[in-house]
Amino acid sequence: MNTWWICFIPLMILFIILAQQRKETNKYIEAKIRRQKGDTEMQKLAVRFIGKDVMLNTVASGAYDGVMKEVVDNAVVLEKDGKETIVNLDYVIRLREYPTNKHGKRKSLIAD
Repeated sequence: MNTWWICFIPLMILFIILAQQRKETNKYIEAKIRRQKGDTEMQKLAVRFIGKDVMLNTVASGAYDGVMKEVVDNAVVLEKDGKETIVNLDYVIRLREYPTNKHGKRKSLIAD
C-alpha cells in the first residue's frame, strides 16, 4: 500500500503557508520603501475622512473601524466606544467610509 501521500500533504500545506507569509512580507517591504522615498499619498487621502465613520484594512489582513479624529505624522487616530486606536498609514491598504443601511445605521453584514 502506497503511503507516500501522507508525507506529501503536510509538505504542501507548509509550502502554501510559507508562500502566503512571503507575499505579506513583500507588501511590508514595498510599503517601507515607499515611506523612505517620501510617499504621502495615503496621508493626503486620509485627511478627507476626518470626522467620518471609517473602516481601514491593513497589510496584515487586519481591519480597524471607528470615527477618524485626526491624521498626524503618517498615523491615523480612530475613536470607537470611547477608546482611541492609532494606525500607521504605511500599512493601510484600503480606507473607506463604513457602509450604512437606509436608516443611516451601520450595516451588520458587509459583503465585499
